[in-house]
Amino acid sequence: MNKIKNVARRLLGKEAPKPYVIDSVAKTSTGYCVVGWYATSTVQRVGLISNENKPLASDVTFIERSDVVSATGKPATGFQLVCDTELDISEFQFIVLCTDGNQLKASLTLQGDIQPIDVPSIDVSKMSSSSVKGTLEYAIYVDEYVYVTGWLLDAGKTKSFDLNIKKAITKDTNLIRYTRSDVVNAFADSAESVNAGFILVFTLDSAELVPSVKQLSIEFEYADKLEKLSTTQIYNGKSDQMTNAQRMLNAWQAHSPSHLAKADMFIPMLDKMYPGDVKPSVRRLDFGNAAASPSVSMIVPLYGRIDFMRYQLSNFQRFINAETVEVIYVLDDPKLANEATKLAREMAQIVSFPFSLLILGKNVGFGKANNIGVEYARADNLLLLNSDILPKSMQWVEKLLETSNKPEVGIVGARLLFEDNTIQHDGMAPMTVNEYPGLLFNDHPKKGWPIQLAPYTENEEHCTLLTAACWMVKKSDFIAVGGFDPMYILGDFEDSDLCLKIEELGKRNMIRRDVELYHLERQSQNLVKPGRWKHNITVLNAIKYNDKWKSKLGDLEGKL
Repeated sequence: MNKIKNVARRLLGKEAPKPYVIDSVAKTSTGYCVVGWYATSTVQRVGLISNENKPLASDVTFIERSDVVSATGKPATGFQLVCDTELDISEFQFIVLCTDGNQLKASLTLQGDIQPIDVPSIDVSKMSSSSVKGTLEYAIYVDEYVYVTGWLLDAGKTKSFDLNIKKAITKDTNLIRYTRSDVVNAFADSAESVNAGFILVFTLDSAELVPSVKQLSIEFEYADKLEKLSTTQIYNGKSDQMTNAQRMLNAWQAHSPSHLAKADMFIPMLDKMYPGDVKPSVRRLDFGNAAASPSVSMIVPLYGRIDFMRYQLSNFQRFINAETVEVIYVLDDPKLANEATKLAREMAQIVSFPFSLLILGKNVGFGKANNIGVEYARADNLLLLNSDILPKSMQWVEKLLETSNKPEVGIVGARLLFEDNTIQHDGMAPMTVNEYPGLLFNDHPKKGWPIQLAPYTENEEHCTLLTAACWMVKKSDFIAVGGFDPMYILGDFEDSDLCLKIEELGKRNMIRRDVELYHLERQSQNLVKPGRWKHNITVLNAIKYNDKWKSKLGDLEGKL
């Protein structure tokens, strides 16, 4: 199949895609941070090189990229390069050494203000003064759960730890021991540095004991002595969910079978940090004269890239009938409220298309933002759309509505294209990923294919799983199944979950391949802090999804 695609690209005048992607380039206090991924089968290593062809020393952290594997079906390696240098970004380049011996070079430009992943380092000043070397780096508490992490120079032999909080009774303890490269490097002459890292999650009998604690300690027995490690770095997991999720999950190596088996130790804490029943405040702004009786309510969540509202509204002016469609933007990024309001007022003067803006008082994530938008929808039919979707022709709404109006039909999706008219989405299907045995992820068959290689004979076809980047669905069906399930944190799998819930109603989900739209794909999600933690959340969401739909997914996979 790869040979066919390569031949097609040559015939169509398209170059083969690069074997790497740079997600972000940020300036740090001492240099630069470059985050991205590369095709494992094609690339041997990546680095930085000066314009005089002198290699620049970089600290490399490898990141699991299950999202890339899920999207492309091919092995991929994520990376973070942190380079301390006084050179200007114009004075060095990104270099890729391919497995065939070729070298690729690319100039870099700053993309956002993303800071490097927190890579643990040895701080001798915080080291225990006891007979065993070690540090308790920090703790995170969420209700009755306490997460602690650090390292202990004991070759991973200590298996029993106690949390030292007065009056607290520990009901359960989960432990992961693992090798940390920073500890190995700092104590290269010690055989005890292997498996020195530890992650602990304690479950207490009370949620009231931790918030007032100024110093938290763990106790353990070593060399027949009772030892103790303490920390004053104690974080409330609910106060800054994303940062604390990053602290909690960056060290978890989900691709390791022993680590993957311990996934359940993180899920209860994350569920408490991102409760599904949280209702943010909502402020509504209306622009223009809305349709009196719309037949379709379009819901578009906004996060990070609010400039997409500018491009979409300009596009809607050409390709949507304002008399039949109401457009509701849901700003799921409160810190951008003033900027979004200013842009909305500006666009109201430019386009004649009416629209509304819901400003949420708290970031709730993709699924919940859509659920809130649906509460304000006046039409009987919902059109859920990502902010990075751009229609390319007229009648696309009418065609989706035509199929959606059939009583036996549930969700209706469309064919989504990259800017070069290759396929981004043509329906989804369950797929296995070698790194995570026993789990099924969402695959996008035909992704990257030129549309000339994917002809169709019927405009409508049954397709159980469809991306929520573009959906038409009856409002009554959406409400009947409870909308998007809030158990999926920060997105991933809530769309395929709802697809399966709709078909459980006895409906059939359909794809309209004669409806084509451009999808810039995950442009707003790229603004979320990078690192292993985000991909680990995807894995945890996959575990929830598979637990809920195990038998159904097995049936779907067997039909491929």
